[in-house]
Amino acid sequence: MSTNTEIECPSCGGIILIDAARLLQGGSFGCTNPECDASVSLSQSSYQVANNAVREFEKFKGQLKGK
Repeated sequence: MSTNTEIECPSCGGIILIDAARLLQGGSFGCTNPECDASVSLSQSSYQVANNAVREFEKFKGQLKGK
């Protein structure tokens, strides 16, 4: 499964490249615009919610493949 994605920077509208697996492990990711110092990460309180969502999504994908 590819865990790479990109989101729009909330500060400048540039691109922030995110590796979902690293994000769930506490990683932070900065904007690719060299003039912007924005970064994104999960708050400590969001780790469990995000991990549960990923786990449920993977379970759902497995069910679809079985059909």
